[in-house]
Amino acid sequence: MSRRLALLGLVALLAAAPCRADWSGVGGREVALQGNGKSWIVSATLNGSVSGLFLLDTGASYCVINASVARRLGLRATGEQTTFATANGLVRAPVVSIRYFDLGSNRARDVKAVVHDAVLPPLDGIVGLSYLNNFTYAVDAKQRVLRLRPGG
Repeated sequence: MSRRLALLGLVALLAAAPCRADWSGVGGREVALQGNGKSWIVSATLNGSVSGLFLLDTGASYCVINASVARRLGLRATGEQTTFATANGLVRAPVVSIRYFDLGSNRARDVKAVVHDAVLPPLDGIVGLSYLNNFTYAVDAKQRVLRLRPGG
């Protein structure tokens, strides 16, 4: 758990990269949230082929995926790397581009993500601002939904 918390603080230090969003269908505005009100988990599908559970972190500049997800997607590093501080010191990690990143019917294209193994099972990654900034968004804790509207 402390590794997850450390990662959350660390990815907040990363600079967000601009991406593009598509509105993909009816009913796409709300995404069901699982969690306890302090942390929220969402289901995501990457590149139309890999689905998983992701921590929603509105303070993380980048999305994060673990190395296993990156391998399953066949992603290659863009050549770009980023350095961020962890509880164990500075860490350098590769940046990848996820062609399609879907939460429900909400799709963002060419989303930058950091590949880092601090994300432990059952989580596959973190949804950060490199996805969310494609939308106007709000977390409705009472209804347990993430509301997304294109054009963030």
